[in-house]
Amino acid sequence: MDPMTRHPVILLRGLRKTYITDAGEVQAVKGVDLTVNAGDFVAIMGSSGSGKSTMMNILGCLDQASEGSYLLDGVDTSHLDSDELAELRNRKLGFVFQGFNLLSRTTALENVELPLIYSPRRLSPEERADGAVLELERVGLGERLDHHPNELSGGQQQRVAIARSLVNQPAVLLADEPTGNLDSATSEEIMKLFKSLNESGITIIMVTHEPDVAAHARRTVVMKDGLIRSDERRLPEARVLDQPPEKSSGGSLTGGIYLALNILSTSGRALLRNKLRTVLTALGIIIGVAAVIAMVAIGRGASAMVENQIRSMGDNMLLVFSGQVFRGGVYRGYGGAGTLTVEDAEAIAAEVPGVIAVSPEIRSTERLIAEGTNYSANVRGASTAFFAVRDWDLASGTPFTEEDERSMATVALVGQTVVDRMFPDSDPIGRTLRIGIVPFQVIGVLAKKGAAPWGEDQDDVVIIPYTTSMKQIVGTTLLRTINMKVASASQMAIAQEQTLLLLRERHNISDPSQDDFSVRTQDEFIKMATATTKIMTILLGSIAGVSLLVGGIGIMNIMLVSVTERTREIGIRRAVGAKGRDIRLQFIVEAIVLSTIGGAIGIGLGIGTAQLLTHYAGWPALVSGASVAIAFGVSFGVGVVFGFFPAHKAAKLNPIEALRHE
Repeated sequence: MDPMTRHPVILLRGLRKTYITDAGEVQAVKGVDLTVNAGDFVAIMGSSGSGKSTMMNILGCLDQASEGSYLLDGVDTSHLDSDELAELRNRKLGFVFQGFNLLSRTTALENVELPLIYSPRRLSPEERADGAVLELERVGLGERLDHHPNELSGGQQQRVAIARSLVNQPAVLLADEPTGNLDSATSEEIMKLFKSLNESGITIIMVTHEPDVAAHARRTVVMKDGLIRSDERRLPEARVLDQPPEKSSGGSLTGGIYLALNILSTSGRALLRNKLRTVLTALGIIIGVAAVIAMVAIGRGASAMVENQIRSMGDNMLLVFSGQVFRGGVYRGYGGAGTLTVEDAEAIAAEVPGVIAVSPEIRSTERLIAEGTNYSANVRGASTAFFAVRDWDLASGTPFTEEDERSMATVALVGQTVVDRMFPDSDPIGRTLRIGIVPFQVIGVLAKKGAAPWGEDQDDVVIIPYTTSMKQIVGTTLLRTINMKVASASQMAIAQEQTLLLLRERHNISDPSQDDFSVRTQDEFIKMATATTKIMTILLGSIAGVSLLVGGIGIMNIMLVSVTERTREIGIRRAVGAKGRDIRLQFIVEAIVLSTIGGAIGIGLGIGTAQLLTHYAGWPALVSGASVAIAFGVSFGVGVVFGFFPAHKAAKLNPIEALRHE
């Protein structure tokens, strides 16, 4: 490029910078005019307080002037917001800091890749790595790609910083005291590298207070009291090659995907650099999710157990109970009076559609005597249809017959608990069992049923013909219960309604509120019986959910600490082109990754805990897909909600203050 046609990459006119302090206004830069053409190598010198550092911050778009104009490669920076300045830094500027400002737990290759992550060119991971390797080889560190800063000498760290400043092919390379922390021999090597870079066409602006370092530059600008006091050129600008056009950033969708993948990769690396803290931070979410899933599984298991117990009484059952009789000025509920008759049961069997079996039932508690053993048990009078209604098989023997009902035979079937109590060492079939004072012959043993939902042992029972019970045991013709079996579940509602209408007609009841009976389905019993367990499930889940909230607060606390600890890192990222949204998204994604991974581990732990309870404790813990989805969704939401405030705080950090943070 002909020197006469060189375009200015830096153009300052009337530049001023005023700081407002408690002591009043301080003018750091007082009306500076400066032009730097492409290919120049400018050393800015001055004593402490001369304004050269403020000038460097403005030239690096880390700060903005109070007055005047600053054009960077033709772009007016005066009215750009922080994100627009960040993009301009990424595209046009490269930084070499006095303190190197490398990310400590990141390799040389990853440090050099950093500006490419935020580049609008949308490079693939392979392209980023190739570009970083090329620049590291350019500065003589091709063999040190995987070394961390603490494994490199001061000169090598500065070379990494130089490679990072060049990787985005900037219009200007800014160097702030690049040899300040180096010995003289290493300083000389770095300055030779700068001269080589400048001779290849790179424009360099360097701040230094050392004359021997400034002597390597083509031009020296001296500042004092915020003004340029001298501007001396020793050599003309270097020859500059035409710059290739910038690549398009692609469409918004492609750009969004690229940004998401980059942020996810960056966040993942940040979490892996401190594995122990990551695990401890996620522990609250892990425990919370596991507790929610396990507690809900326990509650659902309890509900399922109750439901199975009710189902064990028989399928498609309708139960008619006597009760709610208005006598003496008061209502007398179930058990207060017998209001049903055998004729009611016969009418139901004959007239209600869908009913395939009906059994009257009379209950009483009686003393049993056999072979010198006394025992009190539940005695039920029932019909031969009772076993079909209740789906109750015999373990041995035979059931009584309709002839036994008609003849009021003294025959009995006994449950397994009665067998264990009364006939522990012998077969009860054919033996005599006295119920009260009446001797009965045992003709069968019932199959084991287990406990009822209300805790009653269903096997602690003796079943005899209902006619025998009425005549010889209870002494009444009124029933307390009628058991009905319906052909299919789809006919249950119709059968229930028809039974209500039939019994109201038979009992001369016109007002349903005056019913002296009630008709209940199994589903109604299940709803009533499982209401408590559902409340318990909600309570257990809510208590466990508190641990999720605590875990979220833990994530927020750790992320806030992380923001403080990584303030310098945030400043470095902002200096190389990260926008506020990039920093915000990085910390939000870190929180989401923590909570999501914690949620996934918690799901596995919760399911495992439920299975262990089932296997070793015998508790039927049932894992709910909904509880898993809700717990995982809540853990994800916790990451978003509790990660937002630390992320917002990180995104609002001033790049200059962040870089100065110790």
